[in-house]
Amino acid sequence: MSQMCILDELKTKCSFKEVFADSEKDAEGNYKRKIGHIRADHDGYRWYNTVWPCHKNLTTDERAKEIDSVYQRLTARDAFSDIYAMRTYCEKHREKAAVKSFQHGWSEFNFYYEGEHCLFWIRCIPFEKNYNLYLHAFTKES
Repeated sequence: MSQMCILDELKTKCSFKEVFADSEKDAEGNYKRKIGHIRADHDGYRWYNTVWPCHKNLTTDERAKEIDSVYQRLTARDAFSDIYAMRTYCEKHREKAAVKSFQHGWSEFNFYYEGEHCLFWIRCIPFEKNYNLYLHAFTKES
């Protein structure tokens, strides 16, 4: 049985705002439930990414597998195959997901996904010569 396209499962409203509470930040300014994030850019041919772990003690095999799976599903052919596919999806959700970046003059788009083991904040910047995708992963439990 094949999985449905992950884009059909993304939300424009965050149902887990508690992970962003300022009181939950650690001494380095990281959210206490943040496992880490993947930062990716598309060069016109393929996606390149860097993994930024945050609280390694929160990483389990199940969470690591789920983070990898969500990233793979986001960058699959039926999802964000490139930044143009990302831009098309973002434009369809502009009213609910866009946040104007006054510093850079473009819009950023925020989406949310609830996995089995993790909660995800997906930040999209569908413009060339930028980091285009940030996949932030948080634990479901506090």
